[in-house]
Amino acid sequence: MAYNEHLRPLWVAKGYSRDMGSAAVVPPPPDGFRRLYHLTSAEYAISNIVFSRLKVARFKSLNDPFELLARTTLRAEIRLGLEENKNKLNDERGLLCFSEDWTDPVLWAHYGDRHRGICLGFDVEDGLARKVSYRKARLGDVEARTKDDGEILDALLYTKYESWRYEQEWRVLLDLVHLTSQEGGLHFYPFDSRLKLTEVVLGAECNTTFEEVRRLVRIHHPSANTIKARIASGSFNIVPKEKTIIAHRATS
Repeated sequence: MAYNEHLRPLWVAKGYSRDMGSAAVVPPPPDGFRRLYHLTSAEYAISNIVFSRLKVARFKSLNDPFELLARTTLRAEIRLGLEENKNKLNDERGLLCFSEDWTDPVLWAHYGDRHRGICLGFDVEDGLARKVSYRKARLGDVEARTKDDGEILDALLYTKYESWRYEQEWRVLLDLVHLTSQEGGLHFYPFDSRLKLTEVVLGAECNTTFEEVRRLVRIHHPSANTIKARIASGSFNIVPKEKTIIAHRATS
């Protein structure tokens, strides 16, 4: 099956890049939603598909040691305050992390189990997720004095170092008190009307068979699309494998 090239203009009309991994595979999200992607190991992805949930991450378990430390720490009292704030937020709040696209091979290497994992695509309701900002320098005292406490907290929650830009990250912040704790204290967020599974993309080196994953998706999420990724022939991108694409008609 060839790419659904007629779908690209629909994605562009909604503000997406025509070169998105799914732009010639599936229709774009409906109004009021944004398509975002979560990469994980095949084992965890299959669990997420079957149980219709995502594990909620904690700030201290993330791989960036500068999480919540985007302000300079030259002054001892600020450094102490930042550490106390990080401990408090880690105890009280968690997050779901998504990317804007799934074509970057580094993204698969770091979060998709070295291309052996699976990427889950979601339609996320507008306002639920917020885009991360990237900068070369941390927030200094002069800049901090122009912001109130809420603005500084916002900057800490949604700011990362420039080198993380390849992630194109969006975050959903969650209060742990509203989530059910399961399986050794882990927290999960259920798929719901604000977070709908719409795509399942198997990594280029995924050992789980495409047919088995598609079967599970059809059982638990019949409206979601399943495709296999491959290494591109003419670029450094990860792209859809043509023969796993189902034909889709343009609806608008």
